Formats: sequence, C-alpha cells, structure tokens
Amino acid sequence: MLNQLALPFLVVGVCTALMIVKDLFRHPHPVAIMNIVWPITGLYMPFIGWLAWWYLGRKLSRQAKLALLIPPEKEGFNSWQTIFISTSLSAAACIFGDIMTLPIITLLNHFAINPALWLQALICVLVSFTDGSAFSIHGHSPAGKIHFVRTLLLAFKTEIFPLLVYQSGIFIFMALALKFVLNQQLNPLLVAFWSMLQLAMIIGFVFSWPANHFLIKRGLNPAV
Repeated sequence: MLNQLALPFLVVGVCTALMIVKDLFRHPHPVAIMNIVWPITGLYMPFIGWLAWWYLGRKLSRQAKLALLIPPEKEGFNSWQTIFISTSLSAAACIFGDIMTLPIITLLNHFAINPALWLQALICVLVSFTDGSAFSIHGHSPAGKIHFVRTLLLAFKTEIFPLLVYQSGIFIFMALALKFVLNQQLNPLLVAFWSMLQLAMIIGFVFSWPANHFLIKRGLNPAV
C-alpha cells in the first residue's frame, strides 16, 4: 500500500526534474552550478520545483523586477527568493552526499561491516560538505576571480552551518521513518525508502531555511 502511494510522488518528482533539464538546454542559468541544482530541486519538490525554476531561475528579468520591490537596505537579507536559492544549494549538496553515501554503506554491509548510525551520519556529512564546498566555490567565483584558498574558506564559513542543520532534519526524519515505516530496512531497492528519503529532503529544506536566513541576514552567504 505504501509503495502504491509513494510511486506517483516519485514519478512526478522525476518528471519535474526532466522538465527542468529540458528547459535548461534552451535557457541555461548563467551560474553553471545552478544548472545542476535546479533539476535536483525538482526531484525532491514535485511541481513546486518547476515553479521555483520558472520564477527564480529561468526568468532572470523577473528576478530583477522582484528585487525592485524590496527596499535597498533589505535587499538580499529578507528576500524569500534569495533564501530559497541559497537553501536549494545546500539541499543539492546534501542530496549528492546522501546518494554517494548509500553505495558506501551498502558495500560495507555486503562485507558484513555494519557501521554505527553515527558513523553513517558522519560519512554522509563529510561527503555533503565536500560537495557543498565544490558547489559554493563555483557559485561564489563563477569567473574564477577569487583565490582558491580564500574561496574554500568562504565556502566553509557559508556551507557548514546550513549543511549540518539540513542533515539534522534528514537524520531525524529518516530515524523516525526507519522505526515506524521502513521496519529498520535501509534498502535502496525499496520504493518506500526513496519516498521517505524524498520527504526527508523536504524536511531538511524546512530545517535549513532559518540557517540560511541567519547567514544571509548577516551578509555571510551571498545569493547565487
């Protein structure tokens, strides 16, 4: 029953991501890394991800018009558009981290090595931070004008906090899902597992929103 309910949600997410990819070929984002981030957003936010891409990514002129509605002293600080884009960047890094961690955990289990849950979480956070740093480097210096070490330090300062908060949301939701829904089965072959992971990404997005707002308000996390 759960698989029957989960499958349509997953299919719509995949279709949303594919629609964004198709549109990106005709209207690529000027910041290259966002051409990866937007399809991922559609993957875990069915249909909503498409609307976000259409209004915040595809129509850059629309973004400029929206910016005019924000007082200069508040621009970039309290704009939900800015926070959404920044949180999407954190989300994409976490999703890459989770997807890359799953084969590692599965391989360890295959060899009868069962790492503790905290160790799995640590591996996931480290991989996510590596991905997030790479995303942030490309986002903050699209023209390569900033020194690599300086940009890496900036990435650490802007990414570590929202990534930790995002992963916390994912881990809390997945821990509950494993106990009450998945019967402690961390099995990538189950449709229900991917459905729970998709919902966990949305929960993580909600968790990470205040963290990104906090950084943006203090000018520590510029919008891409």
